[in-house]
Amino acid sequence: MKKLVALMCVMVFLCVSAAAIAADKYEVVDVKDGGSIKGTVKTSGAPADPVLNINKDTEFCGKSHPAGMYIVGAGGGVQNVIVAVEGVTKGKAVPTTETVVDNLKCAFHPLVSIAYVGQKYVLKNSDSIFHNTSLGLILGEGKKRTVYNLALPNKDQKIEKPVKVAGLQSVSCDAHAWMRAYVYATPNPYAAVTDANGAYEIKDLPAGKYKVKFWHEGFGEAVVDVDVKAGAAATLDHSFAKK
Repeated sequence: MKKLVALMCVMVFLCVSAAAIAADKYEVVDVKDGGSIKGTVKTSGAPADPVLNINKDTEFCGKSHPAGMYIVGAGGGVQNVIVAVEGVTKGKAVPTTETVVDNLKCAFHPLVSIAYVGQKYVLKNSDSIFHNTSLGLILGEGKKRTVYNLALPNKDQKIEKPVKVAGLQSVSCDAHAWMRAYVYATPNPYAAVTDANGAYEIKDLPAGKYKVKFWHEGFGEAVVDVDVKAGAAATLDHSFAKK
């Protein structure tokens, strides 16, 4: 458990610089003949998925949960990697999409998600026990700043809040220490989370040279350069080293 908490704190996803790109600095324009980035994130090997020990509300929650930290497909594709294009100052509008974080069976669902500045969080409790949902902007090792900390004592309760702060945010429940998730909040639409096969695609990006950040809770982070051509798809694969 201590190792898992340390990983949550150590893996810093350029939070300060992401927060510095305020929503009002991003310009929505008509992207004509935009390009795209697509690829697959893989690993040559991952450690066994940690088991989270439960010591509270065990009659409802059980005594242990799989962490779901290392979800690797048959071809080595890594699920739940955040892929974000850095430094985009103009482009298409963000989706009008709510970001749902649900307390379900004593775990947060989804484990990793994207939120868009100017849209909404929907924080839910699908369990019949007390939870709270705390979002904190990760600032560095062992440092975070609270964005929201909301009690959800009732089953099927939900609270909606605006997405205002950009950057990687950890999600925790003060009542149940093993619960965690991550939300990457962005003022632009050029971010994605890899699927069960490790695949992702980011569309309608203005042509140009960019840096792309890959972040995973267990494997860490990497920055890769990419040149996006007008009307073309740039392939950008990444491989995390064996842990």
